[in-house]
Amino acid sequence: MYFTMNLTGQVNQMRLPKTKALWPLFETIVNSIQSLEETKDCEHPKIIIYAKRPLETQMNTEGEEELNRIEEFIVSDNGEGFTERNYKSFLEAYSTLKLKKGCKGIGRFLWLKAFKNVHIKSIYKENDVWYEREFEFSLNNVIEPEDNRKEIECPDNGQNLTEVQLSGFFPDYRDTVALSLESLVKKIIEHCLPYFIMEKCPEIVLRDNAGSQYILNDYYKRLYKNSLHRDDITIKGTGFSLYHMAVSEGAEKHELHLCANSREVKTVDLSNNIPNLDKKIVSEDQSFYYVGYMVGEYLDQSVNVDRYEFDFSDAPLLNSIEEKEIIDAAIEYIKIYLSVDLDRISEEKRRRIDDFVRSKKPQYRYLLNHRKNVYDAIPVGLKDDKLDLELYKQEQMWEYEIKQQKLKIEEKKKNSATDDPQFIELFKEYCSSVTQLSQASLAEYIVRRKAVIDLLEKALEATDDGKYSREAQIHSIICPMRVTSDDVEFDEMNLWLIDDRLAYHQFLASDQPMKSLPVLENNVPKRMDLAIFDKAISYSAEDDVINAITIVELKRPQRDDLREDDKNPINQVLRYVADIKSGKVLKANGRGFGAVQNAAFYCYVIADMTESLAEDAENASLYRTPDGEGFFGFNQARGTYIEVISYDKLLKDAKKRNQVLFDKLFRPKAENLIILDKAGTQSGSGN
Repeated sequence: MYFTMNLTGQVNQMRLPKTKALWPLFETIVNSIQSLEETKDCEHPKIIIYAKRPLETQMNTEGEEELNRIEEFIVSDNGEGFTERNYKSFLEAYSTLKLKKGCKGIGRFLWLKAFKNVHIKSIYKENDVWYEREFEFSLNNVIEPEDNRKEIECPDNGQNLTEVQLSGFFPDYRDTVALSLESLVKKIIEHCLPYFIMEKCPEIVLRDNAGSQYILNDYYKRLYKNSLHRDDITIKGTGFSLYHMAVSEGAEKHELHLCANSREVKTVDLSNNIPNLDKKIVSEDQSFYYVGYMVGEYLDQSVNVDRYEFDFSDAPLLNSIEEKEIIDAAIEYIKIYLSVDLDRISEEKRRRIDDFVRSKKPQYRYLLNHRKNVYDAIPVGLKDDKLDLELYKQEQMWEYEIKQQKLKIEEKKKNSATDDPQFIELFKEYCSSVTQLSQASLAEYIVRRKAVIDLLEKALEATDDGKYSREAQIHSIICPMRVTSDDVEFDEMNLWLIDDRLAYHQFLASDQPMKSLPVLENNVPKRMDLAIFDKAISYSAEDDVINAITIVELKRPQRDDLREDDKNPINQVLRYVADIKSGKVLKANGRGFGAVQNAAFYCYVIADMTESLAEDAENASLYRTPDGEGFFGFNQARGTYIEVISYDKLLKDAKKRNQVLFDKLFRPKAENLIILDKAGTQSGSGN
């Protein structure tokens, strides 16, 4: 006998994803189950699965011993065996022998997608005569030998025995299979669960050559059976059954399995369909993963030829049901089944998010208030940094939706559809969303300002050894060093610490080497330029018309050696002004700064108010501020306003200017306060 089709072509035509590497084994096991269903007078139907792996020890990347990968499977059963009828069906592609069981007649070809060779040996009794049939099945030789049946004496135990040996596991498939035997137990049960549920499953034993063994029926009873619950579902007049299980061990995620002909076909990850199913459900008395199995005649009729997908185009046309409808219906019942746990998890997560936003990220308050679906979209159990990232993602999605609304509005305006009620509603929604996002952005900016002030305050403190931060650290807090306006983003500059007006400028250079930015005239010593000013920051208000130029000079905290002329920061900034006004310093493009003689110059010297700095200020005829922590005045010769600010004054003034913002954002309104008296009774303006 021989195949009447091209075996290699048939196998090549079949698809077997790497994620379905165990499907050929499952096919063998289901064949054994079905064979035992057809076997008469079998007192103890039994299937033994033998997994063979190399016994040599291997080490993982952490230096620990681990099992080798499984290379071969042998599945044996005491079913009716390869009788003449069954053997003829085996040789016939698309055989209809087991059509009523949902078999497509090509399952055995899957063997050769993942395994190089299949060896079959079957001892059976037919017409009161005992036979042994033994042959190889491979792409190279197809059936070898073709004459493979012989008469034998009755076996000592008088029982049938069929063995299917799958060998030469191709590495691409082999390496996707988990190492532990218990993981294989779970996979087999999940695939064949309808047989276990209907109590139609023979005894199945799984063992390996390393000495491990599991009886799958016992494993199912211990971990699966007790949690079994069934719902009958009707979709468009068609009946389905959904089996719910809470699996404490053996599962790794919440899943819905769509089944056909008593075996699992497709798996749906429920974490993508039901909020708050990201992790194992943990309650006071148990922890578990949900596993659901959907079965029905409609699914039996809709499974495709390869049996790992559904093709609903082949399903009955009358009252046809799409896969999404089936999944959606199942999900609604799953939500009801898990309602107590889902409600509890949702409430715990909501409290966690609310506490985080209230105490650490108040800029997201508007997001939570106006986008209630955000709570469901965020996974359960995130740490602060991951939660912050998820909230940011949700805010970005909101911004994207608003941009899409804007595009729709512009399109309707082009089409003169502004009187359309839908346009008016869309426009109102857009305006509301923009306002809310603007408020959220403002809140985020206020939070950042507070963090910067806290950072500056910390930098100004003496360390344990009595030393103070260098000016470079203070400089970096106010503005990154060695950058220009082209290099640094607006949010990275904190010039508002000095004066909020300084944030608005077009040209800025911070501590840049002379050779890297502005061009100096040839006769000017290469000691500094506009971009560096020693340890200074310099910028102008506009690119082309210079109305004002500000220079900021920073000194290390507690530095008290500023009397000498070359160290005197007031003299330094005045020299910078003189160089700019005289035209000795050019802009980055090589052009001059124009008629800067009429520009307003503002110079800030920021340092601790030491004796030497105070003496420098008095010698420059500057006036002491009323609080005694700084000096100010106008240098007539240079046409320059000068202000000397101590670090203490800089910090205090920045706090005062921003305090009203911090109070609004971080302190609750009086009407939201809940006050408890000594007896613990709630009182106050919240009542």
